[in-house]
Amino acid sequence: MPTKSILELSNWNEDQELTLLLSLLGKDVTHWQDTTAATQLHEMEWVRFLRLTEHHRVVPTVYLQLKTLNHPFIPAELLRNLQAQYHRNTLRMLHLQAEAERLTRLLIAHGIRVLMLKGPALAQQLYGDVSLRTSKDIDLLIAPEDMDEAEHWMKEAGYASKSGEVRVLGSWKWKDHHASYLHPQKRVEMELHWRLHPDGGGEPSFDELWSCRQMGKAAGASRMIPLAPADNRTVMTSCIYTLGSEHQFLYLSAHGARHGWFRLRWLVDIDRLAIRAVDWEALLPMMRRYGGLPAGGQAWALAAALLGTPIPEPMRPVSATQQAHRLALSALTFMQASVPAPYPIAHGSGAGRLAPSELLHSRALEEQAEAAPLDGGASVCGTCGEAGMLATSGATGITGITEDAKHSLMSTAASCAPITPAAASSQVMTQNRAAHQPVSRTYLLSLKEPRHRLWYFISRLFPSTGDSAVFPLPRQLHFLYIPLRPFLWLKRRFSKH
Repeated sequence: MPTKSILELSNWNEDQELTLLLSLLGKDVTHWQDTTAATQLHEMEWVRFLRLTEHHRVVPTVYLQLKTLNHPFIPAELLRNLQAQYHRNTLRMLHLQAEAERLTRLLIAHGIRVLMLKGPALAQQLYGDVSLRTSKDIDLLIAPEDMDEAEHWMKEAGYASKSGEVRVLGSWKWKDHHASYLHPQKRVEMELHWRLHPDGGGEPSFDELWSCRQMGKAAGASRMIPLAPADNRTVMTSCIYTLGSEHQFLYLSAHGARHGWFRLRWLVDIDRLAIRAVDWEALLPMMRRYGGLPAGGQAWALAAALLGTPIPEPMRPVSATQQAHRLALSALTFMQASVPAPYPIAHGSGAGRLAPSELLHSRALEEQAEAAPLDGGASVCGTCGEAGMLATSGATGITGITEDAKHSLMSTAASCAPITPAAASSQVMTQNRAAHQPVSRTYLLSLKEPRHRLWYFISRLFPSTGDSAVFPLPRQLHFLYIPLRPFLWLKRRFSKH
């Protein structure tokens, strides 16, 4: 099925700011100058374009592309704004990279195997430069049996748990997938993963991921550090490890699909991975084994339609199915619900275009200054449109938003609050409606193959860490969470309403 029909059915070509953004995210931007008329650039809503760029977390790529093109109709204020964000993101990524390497060395020194997910490691692996991708935290993957010891060393490193939830029995090992921590002085968030995905779906074991790991280059110099006092082995701490290319695609496609691809940054990752040395023939049976065909087909269909990504020959049958086409259309609906409004509210009453000077006074820059770490790091964060996505996601049927994503959406939506009191009150009402919107699992279930869907429903019968938050029990009585599970689930369900 031709992928161009995806765009035709979704009417994305009518959005000129989004069309320009997609053109700049493609690898071949020389075609951009030939196809974009001067009148289109002259009529471009540049403030909305800026907000789209910030929302999709693609400021580094867009800034460098616009700077290279140097078109006379591109506002100088826009370039200065993007340049400031680009520099702050570079500092932020270097700060996260140094902290991730410090934590990795700490865990390795105590015999804990570590794989770095996303963040600076992925930026280096796919883009060749940590400054070319954005990230808000550090993600480390370890084996489930190392979780208790790793958590101890994270606390020794100055990190405190953000949730404080008690892990119940052993179901957390396959029902949950990470725990979040925060360093209060450095203002760095870190997630310690023991699985790639939540909900106990199919995925490779840590041992399989470790056996296919790739070596990444760290910023520090080579040093030899003993693993433990009782062990005379040493390791090279200048190296970090990331997922192998085949496992990387499995992870990135499933992660983007689970979040409805509401950020184009995740799709750009797929686009960059497509040109790497990946054994696509070996990836295909891996996708079948772990239920990755629906998400993988969706990822290829979206990347080809939006970014012009060449689909490798072994992956073309996966992207040409009706299921891949249907899931891609669903993701486009989700993306459209998440983007900023075409005409932002200006000073005073009524709608209209913001003054060009306001491009310099970006809300994102204010947030970055406020959230900058105390030790000189930097932060990059999003802007508007996300509260609207959460509010409308129920209507579109694409509501597979995780609790972490919902928290991020509601915390960043306030950055776009209009100045007029009436508009501000309206946005608060929108946020309240979004906060109470029941989250449908229809979209998430559509990403699962039948056997994994059955396992998902069975897993709902087992206790989770949320049960301990609703009804705390001593550890010796945790077995009672099994018969209490239906009642605790109902309590949480009705408490949301």
